[in-house]
Amino acid sequence: MKDLEELPFYLRSSGIVFNGETCSFESANYVILGIPYDSTVSFRPGTRFAPFQIRRVSEEIESYCLKKDVDFDTVRICDLGDVITLPPVEKTIKRVYNVISAIMKKNKIFIAIGGEHTVTLGEVLAVRSYSGSDFKLVVFDAHMDMREEYPSGAKLSHATVMRRIGDVLEFDNICFVGTRAVDREEIEFRRSINFGNFIDADIINQKQRSVVEKKLKKFLHSGDKVLISIDMDVLDPAFAPGVSNPEPLGISPHALMNILDTIVTMQVDVLGFDIVEVSPLYDYGNITSFLASRIIKDMICYLESRNKSR
Repeated sequence: MKDLEELPFYLRSSGIVFNGETCSFESANYVILGIPYDSTVSFRPGTRFAPFQIRRVSEEIESYCLKKDVDFDTVRICDLGDVITLPPVEKTIKRVYNVISAIMKKNKIFIAIGGEHTVTLGEVLAVRSYSGSDFKLVVFDAHMDMREEYPSGAKLSHATVMRRIGDVLEFDNICFVGTRAVDREEIEFRRSINFGNFIDADIINQKQRSVVEKKLKKFLHSGDKVLISIDMDVLDPAFAPGVSNPEPLGISPHALMNILDTIVTMQVDVLGFDIVEVSPLYDYGNITSFLASRIIKDMICYLESRNKSR
């Protein structure tokens, strides 16, 4: 692919592309990237296999989005393959940063398929380099991932990634959605910084949609630059069993998609989004991989519909 030769990519072919086809990087509006990494996972490993598996099942899911009247098959998408990850974690984060930075310089919307949640730090650093610190991060996650260290001595892991992101992006620019599993240390830290951008799973599950929308509209405003991170464990394990750290009493896929739709229709500038923490080794019947693929397709269709209406 000649149009990639000048970009500092650290990529290799995944052997399969999302939805079974890909256009050239230069002609694409959206760019898909796999990040097969799980070196800091603390419970159930296997997220390094997620980019391949999510791509594989994507071909078996119909592509028309009835909600937005958009055919995913008509959207110009380039699948670049996978970042070549390597230890230590800081080196993989740097490579993610390099690749995402190169994509954004070409004014493409990126979709990153993890991989563990730590990879989101590389995305945040790239977005900050591209647009400055003036952007918002919306995180769908069962956990806060705001420990100072986990395990002891590890400053950067999937359980500390949001703390590290807060070190480079002010915490006021981060909003958690669907969270329900926290450590006392995280609660104490949240109180110490008076952190309030928090929509817990209970509010969503009680179907208090007006409360959810009010909180989102307080955090996001028209024209805001936004990065969205979707940890699949935000969903209840009944819907998404194949994740690294499942937590009961999660939200439903319908609730997740309704909230994503709300964000997109707020006329914010979505720069990219990721899907992380799918662990195919524990994914009975590929349920979680199918759902992740569906989320990617529909989210792109939401964005495409909004962009066409402008």
